[in-house]
Formats: sequence, structure tokens, C-alpha cells
Amino acid sequence: MKINHRVKKVLGLVTLVSLLGACSTSGIEAIGTPNDPEVKKHLLIHNDALANKVTISEMRSRTVRGGDMLQVSLTLSNLTSSDKNVQYRFSWFDSDEFEVEAGVEAWTPVNLHGMASIRIEGLAPNSSVKSYRLNVKGQ
Repeated sequence: MKINHRVKKVLGLVTLVSLLGACSTSGIEAIGTPNDPEVKKHLLIHNDALANKVTISEMRSRTVRGGDMLQVSLTLSNLTSSDKNVQYRFSWFDSDEFEVEAGVEAWTPVNLHGMASIRIEGLAPNSSVKSYRLNVKGQ
């Protein structure tokens, strides 16, 4: 059976919309430059040398494991043309903005190539976590 090109496009679009609708996320929290207030809320750069050279975007969060655990996903980007060797780790905060299990998570090294981005995901250590921050430092 031969299906014309237009029908294939419509079926593809319907499939895509269905798949996207199945994802349960709270949506994008922030997309922007390092100076945007929403980015500053979720990004802490520990080295002046990296200031305005790396940023985060496409920040998404959802609850998993029965709606108790916060899972986050974001993009870490190098805004310069030169490679950056950085390390990152998440800080997790409860509803009163107190850090939960401070300093337990290890730093993860990554090489960010010039003008490149990587996707980073994290899962809160327990169900008391309501917010997060990504910490980034040079190696």
C-alpha cells in the first residue's frame, strides 16, 4: 500500500506530539545568559575565570518515584571558542532553602569543547528536596 507524502508528514507529526505529551515535566525553567536571574538562581560558578564563559539552559525538572524525588535535567554550555575543563556537582535544597546533604555529592569532571554543550541530569538525594543549584568550577 502506497501512502502519499502528506499523509506521512501528518502521521509523523501526530506521533511526535503524542510522544512529547507522554513526558511528565514541569517544563523549561530558564534559558538564557549567565546574568539572567533565573540562570543565576540555578548556577553557581566558583571561578572568576569561568564567569560569563559557561552557562546553563533548557532547565527541566520533574518528580519521579511516586512523585517524591526531584529529578533535573539541564544543558551546560561553553560560550567561548576554546575548550574548558570544568567540574560540576549539584547542591540540593529543602523548602526552607537549607542545603540537604551538603558536600556529599562528588565533583564530576568534564571537558567542554569550544561552543559546545552537554546534557546533565541529577536526582535529588531524598524527598525533602524542592530546589537545586549546579555548581561549576575549573579543574
